[in-house]
Amino acid sequence: MRIGWLAAGLLACLSINAATAEAILEDEIAGTWLTEGRDSKVEITKTANGYAGKVVWLKDPNYQGKPATDLKNADASLRGRPIMGLEILSGFSYTGNRRWQSGSVYSPRKGRSYLGEATIDKDGRLNIKVKDGIFSKQVVWTRG
Repeated sequence: MRIGWLAAGLLACLSINAATAEAILEDEIAGTWLTEGRDSKVEITKTANGYAGKVVWLKDPNYQGKPATDLKNADASLRGRPIMGLEILSGFSYTGNRRWQSGSVYSPRKGRSYLGEATIDKDGRLNIKVKDGIFSKQVVWTRG
């Protein structure tokens, strides 16, 4: 009888530890990331709508003596908003196994948003894959 209780207790502890480990992995995406071109940093945080990221550093924060703005945005009314502080990732939800899906990735260079997913590899790099119809592109960010 004691062995049964001991086994049940051990299984409960393992379940709690697995849940705790998974919660830690879920938040692994949070933090500051240096983009692939090393020209900006994005801070990712957990929000009520999943994980989101905003630009917190730019290598070249000014354009023609003024703060860089979202000049290529398809919506002309948004072209004056500054790139610094701009949310470029939103809605990423954790699906397990170091993977976040169903997110949106905004590219100020293109002025468009794309469906995205993210994974963190064994080396700790963030791989962001964006989809545009049948095409996809992947970029790799490092901790910054």
